[in-house]
Amino acid sequence: MDVNIVDKSNWEKTVEVTVPYVHFKEDFEKAYRDYKKNIKLGGFRKGKVPVSLIKQMFGNEIEAKAAEEKVTEILKDISKEYKLKPISPARIEKISFTKEDGLKLKVFWEVVPEIELEDYKTLSLEREVYQVEEEDMADALENLREQNAVETNLDEEAQIGHIIVADFQKLESTGIPIVGEKYENRAIQLLKNDSEAENEVIEQFVGLKVGDTRNVRFPRIDPQSQQQVMDEFSVTVKEVKKKELPELDDEFAKDLGDFENLEELKSKLQENLAHSFKRDYEQKFTEKIIDELVKVNQFELPEPMIKNYLDLLIEQMKKSTKNEINEEQIRTNYRADTIRRLKWTMIKDKISELEDVKLSDSEIDDYIEKLAEDNKKNSLQIKNYYRNEENRNKLEDDLSEQKIVQFLVENAEITEKIITRNDLKNESKIIV
Repeated sequence: MDVNIVDKSNWEKTVEVTVPYVHFKEDFEKAYRDYKKNIKLGGFRKGKVPVSLIKQMFGNEIEAKAAEEKVTEILKDISKEYKLKPISPARIEKISFTKEDGLKLKVFWEVVPEIELEDYKTLSLEREVYQVEEEDMADALENLREQNAVETNLDEEAQIGHIIVADFQKLESTGIPIVGEKYENRAIQLLKNDSEAENEVIEQFVGLKVGDTRNVRFPRIDPQSQQQVMDEFSVTVKEVKKKELPELDDEFAKDLGDFENLEELKSKLQENLAHSFKRDYEQKFTEKIIDELVKVNQFELPEPMIKNYLDLLIEQMKKSTKNEINEEQIRTNYRADTIRRLKWTMIKDKISELEDVKLSDSEIDDYIEKLAEDNKKNSLQIKNYYRNEENRNKLEDDLSEQKIVQFLVENAEITEKIITRNDLKNESKIIV
């Protein structure tokens, strides 16, 4: 097979291919056998026409069709051999077949462009490390108390801190109930926070008693206009409850699990919090690495590549909602993130190629085994989940990315910065 690739741009290729006649010998033999099974010709029973006669009468047509049916496979082999990653299917510009010249093919191909990387092994980064404090522990313990609280019914007006169980009927602007939008036995706890808008919603429930009905308004963002709108509901109260929190003592710890006393519970909680914060800040650090690499490696993306990604995103959104979506607005809102994601994919693929950072099947299998071992109750479901090719491929992508990030971390100059709860409070004030 003779292949000539001409660059029209960094991502546009004209590929001219010549495949000799003898290359298709087995394909022709199969085509003749298949044709013989079904051909009806005067003087012969079905399936009994001699192949020599078939070749004489229909040979050129059969062979040309058989050769052309191999085009997809031929292009796949070319993309693999020459490391071309198609953005879209190749567009055939010319195709011909003769015994003398074989199959001659000219296609126009849009492919992922080749890129040159800079500074990926000389990154200088600051990594934030969160330090768990007593306030974090106090909040975590309070959450455990909330989760294990006992609720008691009240025969009085609802106040801040109480829980209301009610039926919510959505209304049209005219006040008429909307069919199919009634939500029964929904619970809401009347708690205030730093959000003035949320506090205004909560205030609408204060003073309600069992049997009361009141119209309340909830703000939401309209997916089409991206503007805030108000939804109105008729709320009928069925229960008013009060939470009674358990005492924070050794008995509480014993009720939660295999703990001898409160100190053992606190120790485990400290460990879990540290692990959780570490995981979150490792993800933030990964995003920082990606941002830095995208910044120092400037290259243009083909517009069809961006369009294809956004097309897929829109299709996924359509499948996940019954509401109409504004496609143009989605393309505008998600364009920057799409470009970042695509560039990162190209960068990590290039690093994998240059540094031979590969993920083996055994590494994937080991990860699944460990996941199943750590979750013994669901081990069978986990293994079955990753037998699905799509799920396994997604896992492979995630693990490959982790391996690339680990390589970058090992080759970067990193300084650590301790982050405290107070730092996060100050940061929040600055953002506001």
